[in-house]
Amino acid sequence: MKLFGILIFALTFTQCASMKMDNNPPFTVKSATYTHITGGLPGNNSLNLMIEFSSENTINFENVFFQNRITKVVIEKKQDKQYIAARYNTSPKEDRKDLVLHANSKEELGNTTNEKVKEEFPFKLKENEAIVSYKIGAKTHYFKIENIKKEKKVSMQ
Repeated sequence: MKLFGILIFALTFTQCASMKMDNNPPFTVKSATYTHITGGLPGNNSLNLMIEFSSENTINFENVFFQNRITKVVIEKKQDKQYIAARYNTSPKEDRKDLVLHANSKEELGNTTNEKVKEEFPFKLKENEAIVSYKIGAKTHYFKIENIKKEKKVSMQ
């Protein structure tokens, strides 16, 4: 039993150590803004985070952690500027649960929802903070971006 406790402690410690923040990433953040976008289609909402950066080298960006959401990074280039784009779907329809249906209606008695397991958010961040993960070799690094500016809400017709 003691061995099991020591093993759990060791795994927890190594997990925390592996998520240490970098102070000197191989890129420079020039600016960061986020915008809430609604419309286009009924119930269509999103949160867009744009991080302008510069780097001498190619960076293997992975994820952006922002406002208790996680998404894959998309790199965009506009007018000789590079951006880390993170787009989060915030539509209420995404929170709906699907029923597990059966061809025989009698089998649906006690039907349960097919809930997707949500990934636990690993960081405690303020509303205007984000963390970008990137890889150097096989090791994942994390960099915290603070003071992200909120832009006006955009409504599309």
